[in-house]
Amino acid sequence: MLRSVPSPAEEQRPKRSFPELVAAIYEDPRVGHETRELLLAVAYAVDLAKREDGVSPLKVARRKLGVEHGRQARYDRLVADDAPRYKPPREAADWHPSAAPACEGPRLRPYRPRAYKPRTQPTPPDVSVLRDEAIPRRLPAPILHVPVGYTPPRDWRTEDGVCGAPSHHRVLEKDPRTGWITAHWFCKRHKDHADRVAEQVREQNEQAPEPVPNTGGLLPCYFKADWEKVYRHYLPRWQPPKYGICADDWPAVDEMMARPSRHSRLRVIVGTGLEDA
Repeated sequence: MLRSVPSPAEEQRPKRSFPELVAAIYEDPRVGHETRELLLAVAYAVDLAKREDGVSPLKVARRKLGVEHGRQARYDRLVADDAPRYKPPREAADWHPSAAPACEGPRLRPYRPRAYKPRTQPTPPDVSVLRDEAIPRRLPAPILHVPVGYTPPRDWRTEDGVCGAPSHHRVLEKDPRTGWITAHWFCKRHKDHADRVAEQVREQNEQAPEPVPNTGGLLPCYFKADWEKVYRHYLPRWQPPKYGICADDWPAVDEMMARPSRHSRLRVIVGTGLEDA
């Protein structure tokens, strides 16, 4: 039977009422707008099942969420999206190099900004121009509207000394503490840097742990059920992570990142390439 899950501090207290459960869902910073809709629908179905016998909470939630695109029930997609897993950043996913970030290799020559030359368009012959030689006319000074405290963006080409050309080669680096992936991109002229970085992180990637999940796992935080079976039904290729399917049981990534790592991070050194920091 599907039922709500009390928090660890509430294990010895009475179970949360429906308004308290709704308030906890709204105050949870991990819950997005679509996941919140799913959790509220399930919470309503659980509360309805307490008052009416023979009611299946999951069927009620599926019916209340309706159908999208005229074919698939929204409940099916939202449950599949809540399957706990690690979702890498988009630049580390299977993206085409044309949509990749700029090359992070060192610049091969100093960057010298070129002066802007405004283009002048001739006035069409059928447009009359009013001229008064006695009264000189001057264009008003341009007005730039910016918010208070605005600072212009930093020029990474001059301050960081990186290449910035369109990328072509990608090297993935796995964090030795969390297993999370960072993508390093290089252009065709910096292929030797890409090969050097790939060799440098090869052993580190082989020893990296399974990535800590960063997506999903919120349904088990609020409701008790055989969620592993439910996730497999709506996402057949899904495999449960070793850290558990409940997001409350996952290790705190911020604390893991604060620990010193045995492996060095990558750094671009202009003139000497990449070496340990």
